[in-house]
Amino acid sequence: MTGSGDLRAALAACEAVAARNGSTLFHATRALPAARRDFFSTSYAAMRVIDDRVDEAFLTLPAAERDLRRAATRDAVEAWRRQTAEGEGTAVMDPLLTAGFEAVVRPSDLGPGPWNGLAAALSEDVAEAEMPDWAAFDRYAEGATVAPAEIFIYLLAAEVTPQGLRYREPVPAIDYARDLAVFCYLVHILRDLSKDATVSGRLVTIPADVLAGAGLDRDSIAEAVRRDRREVLDALAAPILARAERFRERGRARIADLLTRLGLRERLALDGLVTVYERLHRQFRERYADRLAALPALEPQARADLFSP
Repeated sequence: MTGSGDLRAALAACEAVAARNGSTLFHATRALPAARRDFFSTSYAAMRVIDDRVDEAFLTLPAAERDLRRAATRDAVEAWRRQTAEGEGTAVMDPLLTAGFEAVVRPSDLGPGPWNGLAAALSEDVAEAEMPDWAAFDRYAEGATVAPAEIFIYLLAAEVTPQGLRYREPVPAIDYARDLAVFCYLVHILRDLSKDATVSGRLVTIPADVLAGAGLDRDSIAEAVRRDRREVLDALAAPILARAERFRERGRARIADLLTRLGLRERLALDGLVTVYERLHRQFRERYADRLAALPALEPQARADLFSP
């Protein structure tokens, strides 16, 4: 792919994939300068391809079918890792997404870290590894949420050069990203708990000891939601929300100096993204179970308040 028209087609295909779940992260990037917006679309689309393959095309299958497809799905994750992190092996992304990635992400100095990190987390998903406690959660979150957040911080802070993005900050992007990424992820888990539990208990990424503290396990959450067991759901949410607050405080302190050095649009994107999740966090803390019916509307409303023209 060499022509400008071909590249535009590739970037459009990446943007379509990045936009299809309507995430707040996608909306936060819409006002960024074109080079940063393209970097987001190409990198996020690459992650969506393999994440959807694991979450939607594997974990939602009956147990017997998962057993049959486990090896092939594990191999797909490794092939994706080699394509993104090392530029080798069989392409997992379709040709347009691959072309966008190679044109925009490959020339940057982002490095292999985020791709290796996400692949590690997805490999745990494919293996259906247990998550007994917060230590296991933290290890998993390094790939599942810190890796994408590292890319987001990188694309906001890096310098745009003719050779591609170049990161000049003294603090690594992953260090700015880690705490706020986990904060947002914990809020995200509670936001999607009803939907995920209904589809498959394997999609619920809450430590077993936290679930047990509320008298639940992965297989009983959907029943608790269906029966509107509000006291149980509030008991489950309480330690998650408390932990999220600790990460929020540390994360806000961590990015305070970075925000002063970002451009206006970049600063608004980062601060706006965090503010949406802070608003959801406050609403959930008021009484989480009472919000379950309204969950689908809460985030779009918060997003519209911050990102609408």
